Amino acid sequence: MPGSTSSITLASLNLHGGLTSRGEPFDVAEACRQLKADILTLQEVWQPDGQPDSVTQVAAELGATVRHRQLASQTSRAWLGVGADSGPGSWGLAVLSLLPTTGYQEISLGQAPGDRITRAAQVVTVTTPGGAPLRVVNAHLTHRFTSPAQLARLAWRLAGSRLPTVIAGDLNMPRLATRAALGYRPVLAGRTFPAGLPLIQLDQLLVHGRVRVSGGEVLDPVGSDHLPIRAQLSVG
Repeated sequence: MPGSTSSITLASLNLHGGLTSRGEPFDVAEACRQLKADILTLQEVWQPDGQPDSVTQVAAELGATVRHRQLASQTSRAWLGVGADSGPGSWGLAVLSLLPTTGYQEISLGQAPGDRITRAAQVVTVTTPGGAPLRVVNAHLTHRFTSPAQLARLAWRLAGSRLPTVIAGDLNMPRLATRAALGYRPVLAGRTFPAGLPLIQLDQLLVHGRVRVSGGEVLDPVGSDHLPIRAQLSVG
C-alpha cells in the first residue's frame, strides 16, 4: 500500500464493526488492502474475544505496525447497536503504518451526554520519506451533537507541539463544523454516509502546519456503512 517517494498516502475508514449496513459481515482485511495507503486510520474496529483479529492479521501481511485503542471492552456489537451479534469482544480504534513510528500517545476526550462510549484519539508520530516528522491523529468522535466540542478539545490538547499534524477519522460532523478545530483546514469534500446513498460527509481529514495536500478523494464502498476517504500528503 505504499505511496510515492515524495509523498505519502493516508486513508481512513469507519469499519462499522466489520458489518455492512444490513448487518452482514464483509472482508475487513480486503477492505484495508483496497485502500492502498501508507497510513490507515480505522474506527469502529471490532476484536472478538478468543478469535483472530482481522486488522492485526492484515497489518502483519502488509508489513505494517498496528496500534489499537479500545473504547469499549467486554461488550457486544448488539449492545453497541451494530448488528445482532451478541458475542463478546472489544470496540475501538486502530492505526496501521508502513512508515517508521517514532512516538505514540492517546488523548482522552471524555464521554458526551447520551453517549455510551468514552471517546479518545490516537496520536502516532511517523517519519515521512523525506525524513520529516508527521503527527497522525485517529479519532472517532461522539454521534451526539457535542462532537464539535470534542474536536475543539482535541485541537487544544494537540496545540502544545509544532509538529505538522493530520486529524483523520469519523468526526461525526459536517465539513463546516470542523472549524471548531482552530488552525486546521479540511482537505477534501464529498459525502461519506451512508455508503449506499451518501447524504452527508461525516468522515474528515484536517491538516495543520507544514502539510501539503496534492489530492484527496472519497472512495467507492468497501463493505462498511461509511465510504473511505484518502489523501496524498507531504511535509515541507
